Amino acid sequence: MSRLGQNSYFIIQFLIQSKNKVPIKTRQSLLLKGGKIIMKKGFISILMAICAATFLFSFISYAADKNVKQAVTIKGAVVEKPVREAFKMPTLEEMMATFGAGGPGGAAAGGAAGAMAGGPPGMGSDEKSVPAVYVDNGKYTAAKSRADAVTDGEIKDAYASGVKISAKEGNIGGVYVKGIGSEYILSDANIELSGEGTGTEGGMSTGAASSDHSTLIIRNSTITTNGKSRPATAATKYSTMKVYNSTLTAHGGSEAVSATPTTTGGITRPFTGNARTNVTMSNSYSYFYYTTIIADGWGALSTDGAEGFVYLEANNCKVQTTKSGYGTYADGACHDVFNSCEFDVASMAAILAGEADITFRDTKVKSRGNFAMIHCVMGMPAEVSTLKVTGGEVSCKDIGVLVKSQNAILSFDGVKLASEKGVLVKSEVNSDPNATKTSGKKVYGIHTTFRGMEVSGDIVHEDKDRTMTVYLESTTTLKGAVKNANITIDSSSKWIATADSNVTIAGDIDRSQIDAPKGVTIHAVAGESGTFTLASGGTLILKKL
Repeated sequence: MSRLGQNSYFIIQFLIQSKNKVPIKTRQSLLLKGGKIIMKKGFISILMAICAATFLFSFISYAADKNVKQAVTIKGAVVEKPVREAFKMPTLEEMMATFGAGGPGGAAAGGAAGAMAGGPPGMGSDEKSVPAVYVDNGKYTAAKSRADAVTDGEIKDAYASGVKISAKEGNIGGVYVKGIGSEYILSDANIELSGEGTGTEGGMSTGAASSDHSTLIIRNSTITTNGKSRPATAATKYSTMKVYNSTLTAHGGSEAVSATPTTTGGITRPFTGNARTNVTMSNSYSYFYYTTIIADGWGALSTDGAEGFVYLEANNCKVQTTKSGYGTYADGACHDVFNSCEFDVASMAAILAGEADITFRDTKVKSRGNFAMIHCVMGMPAEVSTLKVTGGEVSCKDIGVLVKSQNAILSFDGVKLASEKGVLVKSEVNSDPNATKTSGKKVYGIHTTFRGMEVSGDIVHEDKDRTMTVYLESTTTLKGAVKNANITIDSSSKWIATADSNVTIAGDIDRSQIDAPKGVTIHAVAGESGTFTLASGGTLILKKL
């Protein structure tokens, strides 16, 4: 019997035996006699259609079987999984033991020993500063206020409405609220301050500040400062500040932006400027809603000097640095969250230092420098910085994320990410003399995850004190070179090397998940050895150690 005849025979037998599936009239149409198939008129078309479908199914099954046979699994290398140590905030004595008496930003800077990176050069006294409106424990105190700086509006114990405050002396601030009994509302205000700020940065010479367990709510207001160390807003000492539908601007002093980066307390800053728009410190909380935050230099939203915990959150806000500086800075124990915001920054959107984290959700970032810079000074080798980006768009002219001698978790989930320089992530040794050292100790390393994305750019690891691992998950396609890193690719993802690369393949993968054009060679440590030509003509060289 021919192959077609055999197929037809089996189909007919199936139809005859499938009493519950084939109509009785159809089954009665099939007669077997003398080994020949006799069909009533009209049934031939049904049978031919079934035969054609069977032939197509057989062909697809054969092709699938052939592909399965052609698939080649690359056995991955066994990679030691790093353990993240439980972090304990270092004491001042532990930090000073590393850097010596005084420490960066310490006594030599005229303030307390060991002021934090990105923060003020030292903490002085607020004795010489006087706010235009002083509220203590739920009471407006005229005797401690510069009422002559207020030219309009209404001031009460619980609120100030429509106030206009103007001052050209650096020691005169705007609104200062303190005390556990204070929950103050500042609405429809116009505050403009000039002159170099005096005393503690974020203290009484600030445009509007909360302190000492108080709550300050700002609505529909404009706060502008001109002068060194002159924040527009601040939250310090266990206080809470909430800002709605307002515009906050810090222009800095006349020398706000110079030609070269400056240092603060001995720590090199990769930007210039001398005033931050907002400062949140010392166990405080700041929330911003539909607000524009602008800085000429240094930074727009700064969190540092946490003393245990600091939280900052911005929702539907615009964050800008016009000439130099960062959008947000999270120092040790600080936690910054941005939801549906827009960043347009001169130097970088975010800086992380030590055990801190920043989260971006559905946020659009445009940076004329890096997207983020991560480092650690005056810290401990166990510290891990965490950057999480979900949805939104990120575009930058320089390296996407620059990691300098620091452990980091970088997570990108469904993000449109692009670097004009063509480098998504790069690690390097921090040249800062105060950089945290590992002293040869094994540390957590750098872990970069791309999830549900198509992304192009290189990943370069140059910090020999720690490892870097790249994870491609949930249908991610990465197009770019990967150098000196481990790589893990789940079954739905793919890596296309666009330039020579050297990696360690962690975990088994199908060879079809790696590709490279002709002329590109991937050197990979794996669980086996071999040389293969990839689908697009590139070469994969596996080496088993």
